[in-house]
Amino acid sequence: SYERNMEGSLTLFCENGTVKIGGQYLNELEYQNIKDMELKDVSVEGKANDYGTYQGSMSNHDHVYENVIAVLEQNGQIGTSGYEGLKTVEIIEKIYKAAGV
Repeated sequence: SYERNMEGSLTLFCENGTVKIGGQYLNELEYQNIKDMELKDVSVEGKANDYGTYQGSMSNHDHVYENVIAVLEQNGQIGTSGYEGLKTVEIIEKIYKAAGV
């Protein structure tokens, strides 16, 4: 999104419960109703990464970007394999297929 990360959310509707995470960086537990379980102390600490003209992303995204730059500019070692990337895409495609999209 333009100049800053906007709110996002992910809701899991499962056989034994429902969980929704949201917030600007998917760092907030917004709803939970899980059979025989309660999630506790799931707060995420940290600030958004600041890229100068854009502020967004959390966690380790900055490390991924730094690795890509090091590989391209300094012949560095790749931190994530193509296989891992393909498996991620495969998971996303299976989610869409299961949803009938």
